[in-house]
Amino acid sequence: MANKKSFYMAIAVLILVMICGVWFFFFNDKGTQTETDISQQTTAEPTSTVDTTMVDCGKGEDPFCFVNRMNECLPVTIEMVGSDNSTKIVMTILGVEDEKCHFQRKINDVLNLNCFFSKGTFTMDVLDQTFGNDKGLQQVVDDACQSGW
Repeated sequence: MANKKSFYMAIAVLILVMICGVWFFFFNDKGTQTETDISQQTTAEPTSTVDTTMVDCGKGEDPFCFVNRMNECLPVTIEMVGSDNSTKIVMTILGVEDEKCHFQRKINDVLNLNCFFSKGTFTMDVLDQTFGNDKGLQQVVDDACQSGW
């Protein structure tokens, strides 16, 4: 029974990751800058304000809400339900702590993952790996996550 739940949960996360990837691919326009934009950027004063506002992305209707903030390690939370329609999964990024991205995951209101990922290592593939979907990144997860999960 537990293996079946894990399987369905992994499938649900895999589907979420695929939806987020497609959404990111089609709606990310970071590479489209005009020459005017570049010249204006070089003359503008840099700002160093860090967004520390926790954003609640709800029940995952807009996965890009979570993915966008995850990519920047900005505080965000999202709640999902496993494919069995009874497993509650809450993923939270608390932000940058000691130059690392602090990520937590609760399953059925029990903290089962508490991780501190080095800058640039917390990606969608790593998130997928935390659910047991082999992306060849288990060592990254093991290094970042506290034992006992």
